[in-house]
Amino acid sequence: MKNKTLTKPKTDYISILTLCLSVFAVFFAIWTFTGKWPWVEQTYNSYVLQAQAWLRGRLSLPANYSHLEIAIFNGKYYISFPPFPSYVMFPFVLLGITSCDGFIALISAMAGAVYAFKICEHFNIKKERGILFSLLVTIGSNWLFTAQVAWVWFIAQNMAFTLSLMAIYYALKCKSGLSLAMWACAVGCRPFQVLYLPVLLYLIYDKNISLEENIKSKWKALIPMAVIAISYMVLNIARFGNPFEFGHNYLPEFTESENGQFSAVYIAENIKSLFRLPAISYSSRWKYQAFNGTNIFIVSPIFISYIAYTVYAIMKKKGDPKLIIGVMVLTVIQLLCITAHKTMGGSQFGNRYTNDVLPLVFLGILSALPEKNDYERLNTILLFFGLIVNTAGSILYYM
Repeated sequence: MKNKTLTKPKTDYISILTLCLSVFAVFFAIWTFTGKWPWVEQTYNSYVLQAQAWLRGRLSLPANYSHLEIAIFNGKYYISFPPFPSYVMFPFVLLGITSCDGFIALISAMAGAVYAFKICEHFNIKKERGILFSLLVTIGSNWLFTAQVAWVWFIAQNMAFTLSLMAIYYALKCKSGLSLAMWACAVGCRPFQVLYLPVLLYLIYDKNISLEENIKSKWKALIPMAVIAISYMVLNIARFGNPFEFGHNYLPEFTESENGQFSAVYIAENIKSLFRLPAISYSSRWKYQAFNGTNIFIVSPIFISYIAYTVYAIMKKKGDPKLIIGVMVLTVIQLLCITAHKTMGGSQFGNRYTNDVLPLVFLGILSALPEKNDYERLNTILLFFGLIVNTAGSILYYM
């Protein structure tokens, strides 16, 4: 009798194509109003400027750029953000393609949607249902605001979102090296993505063997991650003499601040920014706060789904309780860390800092999701509400 071979589940390319076309259609519609096409030179192109400086053999910029957030250290001017997006742009800049950032942002956005769907497939959530949840975490959330342009702040969040989803996906597939490498790349876009590590390690860990055997079998997976992390540290030492300093602490707004960039004194006030409602008028339009964010449940309704499914799973004792609780704890910790920052993202539509936890929230939903979902219509309503709010808000902001 012949041994049966396990067949690898087929990827649903039709659903992926439908998903990508849906995301692109929304972007295209918004661009027709704002003119922020991917081939148009980006106003806030810090990462391209940094790549150009590297190409000339310099770590610092040749001059200060008043419209950008520039770190001033020892009389020199530096890009004040983690460097990974410049790694991606460097080969294009080397070829003289200095408007590459818009297309990189678009590709990253599409890849984020694809990996969201692939994670759904891993949890056996397919076709229309997988598309629904993938759209809910992308164009149905405040991700839409940051994903459609390549401004320095937004492309970093866009890439961190996608790389975090990739890290989660490869961890679920037990591809340790790829997962940890993608995680290191995500940290090089948004440093608080470092908080994803415990969940990734939990997913990677083989529960059928001992800790010692896990370490012996997986230690090589640390090499790509270590190379990427060391590159950040070497660059930071060369620029600022500190392996963990990306430069933000040397922005004038923080060097001149009494409490610096991060402080517990900011938390109480910034937590209000997570939940504050727009200025509501029953005789005129609502006024959404353009500085430091507005209510996250309005701009990212996926948080409503996440809380509902998490409470359901805990009460009914469904899913993997360690994973569900772990995701919940890390989500709260990351949100608290965000509120310890002096600002909550400055000028924006929505509450963009909270976009950094969306991949974690997405994992939390899928790990708690019942096999038969009686709330599909509610999630559809949340999707369209988030889509309409963020589309309108983006158009008004970028015009």
